[in-house]
Amino acid sequence: DLSQRRAVTSRVGARVLASTLLRTWSRDPGVLIQAVVFPAFLLAMFQLVFGRITTAIGAGQSIYGYTGLVALVGAMFGTLMTGINLVSERESGLLGRLWTLPLPRSSFLGGRVLAEIVRTSVGTVALFTIAALMGFRFTQGLLAGIGALVVPVVFGVGCVFVVIAIATVAEKSVVDHLGVLFLLMLFFNTGFAPITEYPTWLAPIVRYQPMSTAIDTMTGLT
Repeated sequence: DLSQRRAVTSRVGARVLASTLLRTWSRDPGVLIQAVVFPAFLLAMFQLVFGRITTAIGAGQSIYGYTGLVALVGAMFGTLMTGINLVSERESGLLGRLWTLPLPRSSFLGGRVLAEIVRTSVGTVALFTIAALMGFRFTQGLLAGIGALVVPVVFGVGCVFVVIAIATVAEKSVVDHLGVLFLLMLFFNTGFAPITEYPTWLAPIVRYQPMSTAIDTMTGLT
């Protein structure tokens, strides 16, 4: 009975914290820009500047690779904001005060992950809607299309666990340096060019970095 009560308390606490974070984000213009405006701008820039080149070198219709690429970028960089906010809460003492509440600590982790799932889902749907105006279509059916929308969410959850783990013990500068790693992942993946276009020594790194496999999955589903 005690374990059941703790589980129920953890779930309720996670939902309350998630709803609090989502209400806070909804009042922050920076979150809207990061979740919707910046990915839309990035997709339009990639498609207008590099679209014909990417299609010509044999990567397929560029809009499909770019949409997956930008959706993952939105998910990744969104987790950085979660990490930076967590560091600020830890250094200000807010996180310590939250931990004095009669709630399992798992509820704080669950709440942040749940809020991140909602944010990434909204951003992904918005991005795919904008991509449809540029010629993107779900050509493999409804279920495959839903699967493609789920991939960035799963990817974002994987990233947020890593970012939160680092943010709970490291300085803000360490979390900021993750942005450099994410930036490298942005430019070296199969969304920009087929694996055959990369140098031989670089090809295995590009092939097996997480973004490439996720982009290939989304492209196959769409």
